Amino acid sequence: TLLYTIKFEEGSSLGMGKLFIVHPGGKQVYCCKDCKTPMASKGDFIDYCKTLMYGNGLLFSSSCNVKESVESERILSTADEEYINIVRMLSCLKCKSRMGWRYEYCQNDSMRYREGLFLLFPDSLCPGK
Repeated sequence: TLLYTIKFEEGSSLGMGKLFIVHPGGKQVYCCKDCKTPMASKGDFIDYCKTLMYGNGLLFSSSCNVKESVESERILSTADEEYINIVRMLSCLKCKSRMGWRYEYCQNDSMRYREGLFLLFPDSLCPGK
């Protein structure tokens, strides 16, 4: 299982050098629908998640070939309360398409299990090899 998502050639400065695309492993993978870069293994799939802004999301224990942004806050609203989630937006390492986010912190106790997990947008993914 891959936890860190960006690899650069040794000796290069950040963002420079040869880009290394890694494979998440497993027989079935999800790829970026724009450039077909592998993003996650079906074996790392955990659950479907409902997001108000993006519809359903796919929750994975790990992902690869994504670039993470700086932390940002997302507000989750329910009928009774609002909760703050701190996330890092994810984009495809190769083509820069938006892919989803990684949960850093969830204020709601019932969502704490998502911390450290990757939510990928189904409309950004396609089946791959």
